[in-house]
Amino acid sequence: MPDAETLFEHARKTRWRPGEPAGPVVFDLETLRSAQEVGGWENLSKMGMALAVVYYTAQDAYETFHEHEADALAETLLASERVVGFNHVHFDYGVLRGCTDADLSKTRNLDLLLDLKRRLNHRLSLNAVAGATLHAGKSGDGLQSLQWVKEGRLDLVEQYCRKDVEITHRVWRFGVENGYVLYDSRDGVKRVEVEWK
Repeated sequence: MPDAETLFEHARKTRWRPGEPAGPVVFDLETLRSAQEVGGWENLSKMGMALAVVYYTAQDAYETFHEHEADALAETLLASERVVGFNHVHFDYGVLRGCTDADLSKTRNLDLLLDLKRRLNHRLSLNAVAGATLHAGKSGDGLQSLQWVKEGRLDLVEQYCRKDVEITHRVWRFGVENGYVLYDSRDGVKRVEVEWK
């Protein structure tokens, strides 16, 4: 088995670096504080970034960014061919704007939630889509993540965030390859056509 230094070097070389071509990435972010703690959902920029996880599809590699690395995260997102996420344009970027001065309006995005809402005229949860499409779901929820933050267990926050990125990536790839995704509704499992190629 490779030693830790060899594994670190491999990981460093497989991640995107400034000056390299950046393909599509999948992105998710976890916060330090709840909406209640900052006075409501309109104060996203005050919630703080516990960490974010980016999956580089071209390199098949993950990278974790902490709050002090927010500028590097923004640089990565801006350089990417496309940023794929689930409610990231409103929520994740809203939080990230409190940590960086980068102009995130210049990112190229596919927000799966926004696209599905446009097609269906109502919101869906990631669990509703992943459960029906992949027979898989999130490993926890935002409240659990916030509790881990308070306990100093950023390792568990990172695992949770990475799982969300993995699920989002799999939902996106299913939509790209099949032209539709499924979702759970009160009337059972339904299908919605998508154009995510």
